[in-house]
Amino acid sequence: MHNIMKLNLKDKKLLYWLDQDSRATNKYLGKKVGLSEQAIGYKLKRMEEEGIIKKYITFINTPLLGYLHYKVFLRLRNTNVMKEKEIIDFLVSNTNIRWVVTCSGKWDVSFSTMAKNSQDFTEIYRDIESKIGDYISEKSVFLLIKSPGLTKGYLINQKGTKIREYGLKTKIIELDQTDKNILNSISQNSRKSVVEIADEINSTIDIVRYRLKKLEKEGVVTGYTLQLGYDKLGILRYSVFFSLHKMNSSIEEKMFRFASTHNNIIFMLTMIGTHDLSLELEVLSYEELEKIIKKFREEFTDNINNFDIIFNTQEYKYDFYPFKI
Repeated sequence: MHNIMKLNLKDKKLLYWLDQDSRATNKYLGKKVGLSEQAIGYKLKRMEEEGIIKKYITFINTPLLGYLHYKVFLRLRNTNVMKEKEIIDFLVSNTNIRWVVTCSGKWDVSFSTMAKNSQDFTEIYRDIESKIGDYISEKSVFLLIKSPGLTKGYLINQKGTKIREYGLKTKIIELDQTDKNILNSISQNSRKSVVEIADEINSTIDIVRYRLKKLEKEGVVTGYTLQLGYDKLGILRYSVFFSLHKMNSSIEEKMFRFASTHNNIIFMLTMIGTHDLSLELEVLSYEELEKIIKKFREEFTDNINNFDIIFNTQEYKYDFYPFKI
């Protein structure tokens, strides 16, 4: 068990406002937190060094770029600690995979992969299976339809104000190489300045600034957040999967309203597969999780057939734009 870091209110406020917009300037964050620009810089450096802040993430609506999002769960066999690490490292290095976590319970590993179509996914998965198939005893695959992201209001017990769209709502957006270079540059470090991005991709400041605003306006970039060192903060992460019936868009909207008014719910996923919906939660205890899920089940008792809880033990990859360019 890792030592839990104690955060004061200003630390929590800083994390909250970074989750709202991790591209915000130190000056802006200082006004929100009640500290000087220099003090914010010091706190950020300390939190990065202590592993409280792992990365600054750009939230990219990848389905809008013509990708399908598949979630895969694996139960492993014939492995040891070293072999499991090899499997995790292999999945993390795959440039189609955007999320990798280890789990406790029925499944050992979960990952999300992006594919242009079902045939593309089949080829991607077969390639993965050709490398680690001997260690897979069971798999489950879901096609994710949408998963709007919510913000971490639980940090300061204040409702998050942003909803980050993730799912195809309009026509597919075509990117040119400059757009792709910008997304690749900031996907794992949203706090890069336009000067740094321009230098890295061999472009100009004006072009980068214009293209970034355009990507935001088109809904390709829907926000800027951060990846926390959850183990350092004692935050537990759960995925709760529901099999539903008697569903319609009105009930789905009510479910999303429920999710958006509960600070600990970070994502609501709509999907096709064994389950129809998932709530992703970040809580300080299992009892806190139970309380929220009990409320959800009571409110939607006519629509829930059954549910499964998965504890996500560690996150190894969180990248909305993992592709090679």
